[in-house]
Amino acid sequence: MPTPPRQPTTVTAGTATGPALGLWALYDLHLRHYLDYAALLLTPADAPLAVQGAFEDLSGQWLDALATASPAACAWQAVRRRVCALAGPRPLGPVAHLTAPQQDVLLLHLVLDLPAAEVAAVTGTEPGAVHVQLRSLAAERR
Repeated sequence: MPTPPRQPTTVTAGTATGPALGLWALYDLHLRHYLDYAALLLTPADAPLAVQGAFEDLSGQWLDALATASPAACAWQAVRRRVCALAGPRPLGPVAHLTAPQQDVLLLHLVLDLPAAEVAAVTGTEPGAVHVQLRSLAAERR
């Protein structure tokens, strides 16, 4: 399992305080799901590198992320961006016609079998929004 990205300081998982602690906590909380998502679109060797790279990107903007309504949503977007960039052109080809939230729900809930509440936590959205996406996916399949 990859180690979380480090701040430019000497902060480590055991000594993180203040805002850096939140970044480490979020990384630890959702790492398994981030890796599972990345593994759907990347090689097994690239998946952990993508997640680590996303958190390295996020570490430079962490204070801005903390000022948003959902730092978890910022983290998810960083992971999603990094994975899609590494996956190459049209990484979500078969579901490219869907909106990004629909793609996320489809992969996390229907492929990785995460409960809707967990999808909401990982993506930093409200559970109700996940249910709306599930309903829209079901309507689209008809």
